[in-house]
This record gives sequence, structure tokens and C-alpha cells, in this order.
Amino acid sequence: MRKQGIVFGALLIGMLFVLAGCAGGNKGQAEVDVSDILTAVQEAYGEDYLPDTDLDESMFSDRYGIDLTHVEAYVAQMPMISAHPDQVVIVKAKEGKGEEIETQLKSVQKVLQEDSFQYPANMPKVNASQVVRNGDYVAFLLVGAVNEDLDSSEEDQLAFAKEQTQKAVDAFQSFFE
Repeated sequence: MRKQGIVFGALLIGMLFVLAGCAGGNKGQAEVDVSDILTAVQEAYGEDYLPDTDLDESMFSDRYGIDLTHVEAYVAQMPMISAHPDQVVIVKAKEGKGEEIETQLKSVQKVLQEDSFQYPANMPKVNASQVVRNGDYVAFLLVGAVNEDLDSSEEDQLAFAKEQTQKAVDAFQSFFE
């Protein structure tokens, strides 16, 4: 009898830990306004934030190939001057659609990196872009200061671009910690 009580107690404690873990797992899915995430990204760059044009639903859907019926909310910006590749897209997908949005944004990223014409000076920034996801929140982050050191090596330019992109990644992830 005592042995059964110990086993039952251990199972009960285990279940409590699992339930506590599940509650903690939902922490990252608290309601977050995509505009707040965008503001954090903008603040991370200050004057180095180049996207200045909001994309309306038609432009957003056409450019990124995202089915708007899978989107609860989004913000998307790019610069008016096409010489800059910068783009910031933050999507709150409808429940369970985050992976689908992530896949679509990664395909856009791949096209930009491999198949589209880019000014050579923009390639490090394009190659350093990231698609990040936390549950049903997904972001495509191609953003950062322009590297003014045109004499730096390709490796140094890519390292600079990766450091710049990481600022946006950190701003995005800070909402889910």
C-alpha cells in the first residue's frame, strides 16, 4: 500500500511539472501587437532604419505570396528607394498557420538570395537576412545600417550585415522571452 502511495505521489508530482511546463510554454504566445514589434525593430536601428513605406494588403500579398486568410495581423515595410534591399515583415498568423507563413517567407528570402538581381553592394545584407518564428508570429528581417567601408573584405561585409540583422532578431525575440 505504501509503495502504491509513493508511485501515485510521484505520478502526481510529474503531472504537476508537465502542467507547469505547458503553462510556461504558452508564455511566448501571449498576445503581442505586430506594430509593437515593428517599433522595437525601428528603435534598434534609429536613423539606420531604411524601410519607410508600408505595404498595403495587395502589395503585401503580391510581393510575399501569402494567403491573407491565414494572417491575423501584419506589418510590412520597405524603402521607397529601390537601391536598398531592406524589408521588414512581421506577421501574426492565424492559429496553426505560423509554419506555413515561415515557409513562404523563406522561399521569398531564397529568391532574393539566389535568383533575383541585386546590386553587388547589397548582397551581404541580403545574405544575412533572417526569417524567424515564435509560434504563430513570423518575421522576415532584411534590415540594417549600410556598411560604409567599401574596401572591407567580403567576409567582413557579411559579418557586419549579420551583426546588423541580429539587432532586429533580438528585438523580435524580446517579445517572447
